[in-house]
Parts: sequence; C-alpha cells; structure tokens
Amino acid sequence: MALKTFTVEQANACLAQLETVLAEMQEIREQLVAEAPALEAVLSHSGGNGGSKAAGEYLVRLQRFNALNQVIADLGCELKDLGLGLIDFPSYRNGTLVYLCWKRGEPSIAFWHDLDAGLAGRQPL
Repeated sequence: MALKTFTVEQANACLAQLETVLAEMQEIREQLVAEAPALEAVLSHSGGNGGSKAAGEYLVRLQRFNALNQVIADLGCELKDLGLGLIDFPSYRNGTLVYLCWKRGEPSIAFWHDLDAGLAGRQPL
C-alpha cells in the first residue's frame, strides 16, 4: 500500500476525529493499567478455567483500544505518543518527505519536523 501523505488542510480536517479517538484511548489505557495487576493471575490461568467476568471486560477494553489505534492507522497518520496525544502526518515540504506534527489540544497543525527529528525537532510551519 502506498504511503498516504497530507496537506496541512487535510491533516487539520482529521483533528476533531483524532481528538475524540485519543481521549477514548487515553481513558481506556488508564483503566487497563489500573486493572492489570489484579487480573494478571486470572489472565494467566484463563485458558484452563474460562477466566472471569473482570478478565472478560478487560479483554473487551483491550480490543476497543486496538480498534481505536487502527482508526488512526487507517487515517494514514501515526500515533507517536499516546500520553502526549502526539500524532504525525506524512507530508511533503519543498519536495522532501517530512512529518506534520500535532499534539492533542493544539487547535491546528502548526509544526513539522524531519522524519528522524521527533518532537524535539518540531519547527513552526
């Protein structure tokens, strides 16, 4: 499959959906992290005893988390840091492939960076 690239306008058009997806992913991650220690023993033995209601609910949340991550991938952008809500959009700038860079809470795409620069290399558009 060919790499999808974005203009600034196309990337900005995705932000409302990404805001919603990231908010849900962050909430689910908090639940998963909080529940994991208590469910570790149950999940490790679930193959032989059928698990538990709590373990089943945990797995449903995990599946939802993975489905939301796939929504981001299907849009063609890349989740770089869930905690920060950091998303990169492949784009061309002066004929060179770069990332448009957005962090959850920012009103629009305002930064870009080289493919290997990361967040520390963000530059204003």
